[in-house]
Amino acid sequence: MGCAVKKRSEIRRILVNELGFTNLEAYKRWVEVVRPTMTITDEDIERLSPDAVDCRAFWGVCCELFGTDPICNVAAPPALGALPYEIGNSIEANRMNLRLAKSLGITSFLEENAHSRLNVLEIGPGYGSLKNYIEAQTNHVYVGVDVVPRVPGVLQASVEGLLPRSLVEQRQASFSYVIASNVFQHFSARQYRQYIKDSAGLLREGGLFMFNLTIDTGKTPAYMRDANGSAWSVHYGQYTPIPTAMSVYSELASVFDVLYVTQRFDGLFNFVCRRRAANATLP
Repeated sequence: MGCAVKKRSEIRRILVNELGFTNLEAYKRWVEVVRPTMTITDEDIERLSPDAVDCRAFWGVCCELFGTDPICNVAAPPALGALPYEIGNSIEANRMNLRLAKSLGITSFLEENAHSRLNVLEIGPGYGSLKNYIEAQTNHVYVGVDVVPRVPGVLQASVEGLLPRSLVEQRQASFSYVIASNVFQHFSARQYRQYIKDSAGLLREGGLFMFNLTIDTGKTPAYMRDANGSAWSVHYGQYTPIPTAMSVYSELASVFDVLYVTQRFDGLFNFVCRRRAANATLP
């Protein structure tokens, strides 16, 4: 990243002055009323791209403007059903994130070896719901990395929004689980590829990489596509790609076996992948 990367003051100016996101209610109105009428342009995508901003500053500003929403995303309510309770503070956001992890089966894998002392890395702990669960219900050793650490003992991601290089270099092949719940949809293609590479290096042979994101199934509305037909999600003015299933498999193929994929009712796909042995050949 060069000197042109946008810092906190410029990010806040764009969000508040250009986009009008003065608070969460203003952002909600944009999501509901303005966004469905827009045509996505290259300028929209590049303005606050994760590759064009100080990622720690971007999410810091979002937390200041939108409170707990960057964690639990109440600005985009489920298309089916309803949230089981109001989310107005960090404790309620904590509970909602643990509910998501359980619904995707993440906790089941951790419980299978709860008696063992295995290393677990979580990408994007938020307010620490899964951290609390792991430390209370298992013997596993927890490590968390977040772009804006909100609980004690969590490492901070780099300015580029990536895992700290010291962690990647010093903890090679030492983790049994790498988990990213409700995080990968915020990554650029560059970040996404780097996280897959780093996760593969951090996992021991046979270790599990579990992550979820929205997949482009062809049903994505037209207003979420650019002129080339590619699908994009947008969170707080930051556009990130919605990949196809084939592109995800292609990124994983060289180092992971995809054990299975599940899809929630809201279109979120969860991937459970096993770290392949370094000398293994593809079937």
